[in-house]
Amino acid sequence: MEEERTAETLAKIQQTVREIFLVIDETAKKAGVPYYLFYGSALGAVRHQGFIPWDDDGDIVMFREDYEQLRAYWLGHPVEGYFFQDEQTDPGYNLRITKIRKDNTAFVEPSVKDRHMHHGFFVDIFVLDDYVKNGFLRRVGELISLCDFNAVRGYCPPSGLAKAVYSVTNRLFKGRGLCKFWFKKIYPRLKKDPALCTDLASPSFRKSYNYRREWFGKPRYVKFDQYLLPIPQNAEATLTEGYGDFMTPPPPEQQQGHHHFFKLSFTEGYQP
Repeated sequence: MEEERTAETLAKIQQTVREIFLVIDETAKKAGVPYYLFYGSALGAVRHQGFIPWDDDGDIVMFREDYEQLRAYWLGHPVEGYFFQDEQTDPGYNLRITKIRKDNTAFVEPSVKDRHMHHGFFVDIFVLDDYVKNGFLRRVGELISLCDFNAVRGYCPPSGLAKAVYSVTNRLFKGRGLCKFWFKKIYPRLKKDPALCTDLASPSFRKSYNYRREWFGKPRYVKFDQYLLPIPQNAEATLTEGYGDFMTPPPPEQQQGHHHFFKLSFTEGYQP
């Protein structure tokens, strides 16, 4: 049974995510690496000077080399009360998106409620990788990433041709061998465009997340609620690429968070 979303609950969720942002900011400074609020968090910073009012999570992005440096620093200097979650640090977790989780909390989504892993409140860390020049091979990589993500989640439409297609691709990608082979053996050998970068973990059938490296530059610290947090130097360009007219809010019926909650707790962890 999913838990009810209330204004009070949303405020507490945002406060907890804000705490994780501040921990990441302090740790990134100690590690000497830049990062940026991104996706909905950057949109909130630019349009609302804080969270999008109905948002229920946090997103940051880093270039691959900076991410690896942050990861090494965090694992060598663990932050008390927080957990660096990826496939290596948490065997029960199987997504390619790293999360910084808060201990002794629970933000449990129905799709993963039976997984034995850390379920605390989190901020997502997305990674920007090199952009493949060849359009066909770039699209192959995007579709492999997407099929891998859907297979891991066990996502399948309820009916029709789409259900048949997803049933086949979910079986093909269930073991993750195809995805690992592509990104470990093939992708590193492909010619790249040094002016561009891409978020390999986030493409859909209709949308790719490709950006000019020059848009990021030196992090630009801006007001985020009562704090200052970093966004890309030209965040407006990245937001236009991702959202189009990002300064116009969606209609009221679309102003809602995109997570569903099986269980929420601000004081206790969760295991199935």
